[in-house]
Amino acid sequence: MEFKDLIKKILRYNKDSNITLIDKAYNFSKKKLEGHKRASGKMLIEHQLDVADLTAELKADDETICCALLHGLTSRGVEEKEIENLFGKTILELLKNLELMRQIKNNVTKNNYEQEGLRKVLIAASKDIRVLIVKLCDKLINLREIEYLEEPRIKKISKESLEIYAPLAYRLGIGRIKSEMEDLAFKNLEPEKYKTVKDKIDSRIKNAEQKVYRIKKTIEQRLKDEKIDAEIKGRVKQIYSIYKKMSSKDEYKDAIPYDVIGLRIITEKIEECYNILRIVHSLFRYVPDRLKDYIALPKPNGYQSIHTGIIDEDGSIIEIQIRTKDMDENAEDGIAAHFTYKGIAKNKEFDKKISWIKELVHENNKVDINFFSDVIFAFTPKGKAIELPKGSTPIDFGYMLHTDIGRTCVGAKINNNIAQLNTELENGDVVEIITNKNHNAVKDWLKFVKTNKAREKIKHDIKARTGLSINAMQKKEEVKEEAGYGLIKLENHKDKKIRLAQCCNPLPGDDIEGTLNVLKSALIHKKNCINLKNNNKKCLARWIDPKNYYVEIIVVGKDRVGLFTEILNSASSIGINIKDAKGKTTNQNNIECRFGINIDGLKTLMDIINRIRKVKNVNNVFVNLV
Repeated sequence: MEFKDLIKKILRYNKDSNITLIDKAYNFSKKKLEGHKRASGKMLIEHQLDVADLTAELKADDETICCALLHGLTSRGVEEKEIENLFGKTILELLKNLELMRQIKNNVTKNNYEQEGLRKVLIAASKDIRVLIVKLCDKLINLREIEYLEEPRIKKISKESLEIYAPLAYRLGIGRIKSEMEDLAFKNLEPEKYKTVKDKIDSRIKNAEQKVYRIKKTIEQRLKDEKIDAEIKGRVKQIYSIYKKMSSKDEYKDAIPYDVIGLRIITEKIEECYNILRIVHSLFRYVPDRLKDYIALPKPNGYQSIHTGIIDEDGSIIEIQIRTKDMDENAEDGIAAHFTYKGIAKNKEFDKKISWIKELVHENNKVDINFFSDVIFAFTPKGKAIELPKGSTPIDFGYMLHTDIGRTCVGAKINNNIAQLNTELENGDVVEIITNKNHNAVKDWLKFVKTNKAREKIKHDIKARTGLSINAMQKKEEVKEEAGYGLIKLENHKDKKIRLAQCCNPLPGDDIEGTLNVLKSALIHKKNCINLKNNNKKCLARWIDPKNYYVEIIVVGKDRVGLFTEILNSASSIGINIKDAKGKTTNQNNIECRFGINIDGLKTLMDIINRIRKVKNVNNVFVNLV
C-alpha cells in the first residue's frame, strides 16, 4: 500500500478532502515511526497506511483518516501538545480516546471479563463513534497479519476479536469488518474445524455455480421484461456463520446447509424490492419460513433487507436477499455510511427509519460525540460490568452490587490499588469492595454518592438505626460550634470545638457532660447516656444563659392534618415572633417543620421545646443556633 493510492481512493469519494492535512499526518507519523517494524517485518508506517486505507473504504472523513495514520503515537511518547499544535484539538481527542480504549481493554482483560460489559465500556470510552471505526479497522489489519506472532498471542487476539470486536462491528452494522474478522479469528482458534467447513463449502460451490447462474439469468430476464432496473450478484456465506448454523441446528447435524451460496438483488426504491419479491416467488417455489422482511422490521443494528429462500429443481434451497442500494451500503458499512466526509448529506429519509442511528447522529449526519457522556462502566474482579452515572464512587458501586455490600463497605481497591471511598470511578475500572459485617452506612457518604439507590439506602439505614431523618440529624449537627459557644461552657477547657452527641440528643435543661477526643473537640452527652460510662476522657459541661439569641427550631414528627399549625401555635403562644417558618414532608409519611425565634434566655427556649414536645405526633425537637 502506497500513500498515493490512499489519496486516490479518498478523492474518488471526497473531491474536497483536505489532502494537505492528511499528507502532513502521514509524514509526521512516518518520521516518528522511522526504523520501527512489525513482527511481519513490515515497517510500522505501512500498518498505519493499511488502517487508513480500510477507513477510506468506509468513506471516512479527513479527521478519521488522520487518526488512523497517527494512531498509537501517544503511547510511544509523542507529546500531546505537539499533536494538538499540528493537527488540532479534535484529532488529538480522537487519539486520546483510542489510547484510553487500549488501556481499558488491557486492564479489564486481565480478569475474567464479561464480554457484553466490555463492549459497552469500549463504546462508552470512545465518546466519538469515529474512534470505534479506527479501532475496528486496526484490529482487522492485525488479524490479517497475525501468523507472524507466537501461538499464545494469536489465540488471545483471535479470541478477543471473536468475542469483543466482531460483535461490536455487528452492533454498528459494519458487515464487511464483522464477517472477515469472524472468519479470520475462527481460522486461528479452530483451524481443523475451519478447514473442514471450508472444504465442504468449496465442494458445494463447485456444484452450485451453474445452478445459481441459471437462476440469476431467469430472474434478470423477468426483471428486464417488467422494466425494473436491478443488479444481481452471487454471494457465498461466510465460513463462521455456516459453522455456527451447523453447530446450533439439529437439522444439519454437522452437514453443510443447502444455502451456502445465494443471490443478492439490489435496486433503487423500496417499492421495487417488493415487486422483485413477487417476481421471484412467481418463478420459483419458496420456503415460507425463510421469508423475512427486515425492511418493515429492521434489525436492532439498522440492517434492512428482504430474505427469502427458493427451492431449485433438485430440491436444494437458494437464499435470495433483496434490498436498495442505500440498504446495501448500510449493511456493508453500518453507521460509517451515515457520517462520511463533511459536506455530504445522505439518506436522510432512510436515517429517520433507523432508531438507533437517530440516537447517535444529528440531522446533518454529524455524529454526537458525547452519546455516552453521562455513564461509565466499571467491573467487579470477576468481570461483571456495572453501569453507573458519571462521577460515581466505590460506595455507589457497592450498593449497585447489593445493599449489604454498600452498607458494610469500609474500603475499596481500584485496579488493585487502595482508593478513597469518595474516588470518582472511570470507565473500565476494576473495583473490589472491602467489607466489614459490623459496619453500617455513614452519613458523610451522602456528600459524595451519585446514585439515587445509594442515597436512599444510606438514608434508610441511618433512619433504621437512629430513628432520625437525615434532615433532622443535619440540623442537630449544625448546632456544633455556634450552639456550643452560645449555650454550653466547658470547665477548664478552652478553644474546644463542641458537638452535641447524636446518641442521646441533649437539649437545654438536660444534665450534660462532655467527652474529649484526639481532635481537640468535645462531644456533649446527657449525663445518663450509656456511652459516657466507659469513657475516661470526660470533662464537665453546663448550659449557659444566652440573651437575645436567634435560634432555629427543627421539629420532626408523623404527619397528620393540622400538625404544622399546632407546632407554630405552641411556640407563638408565649408571645414569641416566629420567622421563616417552613414545612415539608420527608419519607414514610413524616414531616419536618423549622422556624426561627429570638430568645431572651435559656428558660424561654426550654419552655418552647417543652410545649412543642407535648404536641401530638411530634417525635423529636432540635435546636440550631444560627
